[in-house]
Amino acid sequence: MPDPPQAGRPLVLMAHDYPPLTGGGLALGVRELARLLGDELRFRILSSRLVDHFADDRSRLAAARPDTARAGLGRTLRWLCEADVIIVHWTFSFRRLSTVLLLAAPLLRRPVVCVIHTAPDHCDYNRLRRLPSPVRRLLFTLMRHAARRCTAVVALSHPHAAALAQVGIPVARVLPLPVAPDGFPPANGRRRNGRPVRTVGIVGELSELKGADAIPALLPVLTPRFAVRIAGRGSLAPALTRAVATLPPARRAGVVLSDRVDPASMPSLYGEVDCLLVLSRSESQSRVTLEAMHAGVVVLGSGAGGVADLVEDGETGFLVDPDDPESVLYVLARLHAEPAEAERVRCRAHERATRAFARSQREWRAFLLAIARQPR
Repeated sequence: MPDPPQAGRPLVLMAHDYPPLTGGGLALGVRELARLLGDELRFRILSSRLVDHFADDRSRLAAARPDTARAGLGRTLRWLCEADVIIVHWTFSFRRLSTVLLLAAPLLRRPVVCVIHTAPDHCDYNRLRRLPSPVRRLLFTLMRHAARRCTAVVALSHPHAAALAQVGIPVARVLPLPVAPDGFPPANGRRRNGRPVRTVGIVGELSELKGADAIPALLPVLTPRFAVRIAGRGSLAPALTRAVATLPPARRAGVVLSDRVDPASMPSLYGEVDCLLVLSRSESQSRVTLEAMHAGVVVLGSGAGGVADLVEDGETGFLVDPDDPESVLYVLARLHAEPAEAERVRCRAHERATRAFARSQREWRAFLLAIARQPR
């Protein structure tokens, strides 16, 4: 039995298929949403993955919180029946737990919210790209059917909602996940006292989806004038290691390539860089862009999907073409020559991220409370 303070709070069950750290923005966003709204709502998190890719996934994570559990048939059914609201965090990789719940949960006559974390073109970069076109069309038809049976379908940015609408998926709400400024310095804490831009960062998944295939062509152009800090892992990591090794010594000395960084250490990493390159070819909501804005790091973004919702060219960051290294160098050289311009963009971006966080938290709270209080 829940204790008295919990009894009046609606219970929200959130389900997904991603591990807690290497699951990227999806897993972090789910955990953060539960933390931020826990004063008025109770949360349980059900996942098919409680440990990360580099650990033994056959055993339960010993440190898992009691309100976070690995999916098992008995627990899943019990938690589904107890929930006031069911949120399925889904991606276009059609992972097992989230897809099955998306199809089955509406049968329980509970409000079901589908939060879609990727755009349809995600299929062009994951294992589904190997499927014949008729099979992929069938999967999309299945998804459209499942989405129409949900209480609401949530997109994470306006470009993301437009991409979903193009394939016939109805979007009820655009609700970016809140990215908290916790651990990042205040706006004036990143002031460089006129110091020119010197170090460029690239963080996250090293894959074609995230634009990492553009990095080998960028390195010879950006170095040695700018230092480059790359942190991440992914299928293109070996190719990037080879690309760095082939640089002349003077250029190679300015590149630091390392494994992924624990989320708790991200503020320290942002403290090492002046600008962040966000090279993604598809993005529903860019968590690293918001983190960089909180940290006072100037973002140079590709403009893909949700990046364009955050980066207003010349105001809160800069839009660049990752496949045109000279255009990226031009923006960096301008920021290097005009430190005051870089500081102006940092401050405006920090203000934009702060407002976005407050708005996202407020709108998610109102949205979930309204659904939970609807009569069944």
